[in-house]
Amino acid sequence: MLHTKLIHTEAELAQFAKIYYQKSDGIPTDMSFLQTSIVRVFIEDQRPDEWVAGYSINANAPYRYLSAHSEEQQKAMLEQAGIPANDIIEIGTIWMNLAALGKKGRWQIYQVMMGDAYATNRSFILGGTVHRRIRDFQMQVVKNLLFDGDVLLGAKKQHVWLYYTHRDELWFDFFRATIQEFRGGDPDAYSSSQAA
Repeated sequence: MLHTKLIHTEAELAQFAKIYYQKSDGIPTDMSFLQTSIVRVFIEDQRPDEWVAGYSINANAPYRYLSAHSEEQQKAMLEQAGIPANDIIEIGTIWMNLAALGKKGRWQIYQVMMGDAYATNRSFILGGTVHRRIRDFQMQVVKNLLFDGDVLLGAKKQHVWLYYTHRDELWFDFFRATIQEFRGGDPDAYSSSQAA
């Protein structure tokens, strides 16, 4: 059975950052970012000392997904999309061990994630990735493209996709994507070692 908990201590957050760094092919996460975010991990009964997935929810500027852009670029992107800068929640640093989770476990995690995002009462949910397959999978729910291009991440030039949705569309699109997935969607949308 899958269990979840919020983590807060410096040691837990450092462990989370280390796992995400490994699973994301070297994209760093600042401790100061994690300390001001909601950070959640998941544990299986069979491995109570091993985290099998995790993510962060951030409702505070500066937003991690926008940080590779100048303030002027950020403002222009948000204005063009009609997103108020003080009404954003970003879901990020997502990582999963699919070998331990399977499809149902992954969807349980997404359901808790959507609940955490919705509970912030922010209107716009922001997501992103450097992996095309993850983009295709996540944009079934977070479906409006905000940015598509190259940026510097962790001293590496990477192609990034940023996307957003309005909270009013979130649950409907999540359940629509869930039904599609369980009726025969792409089971390999995530590899066991990738992170968003």
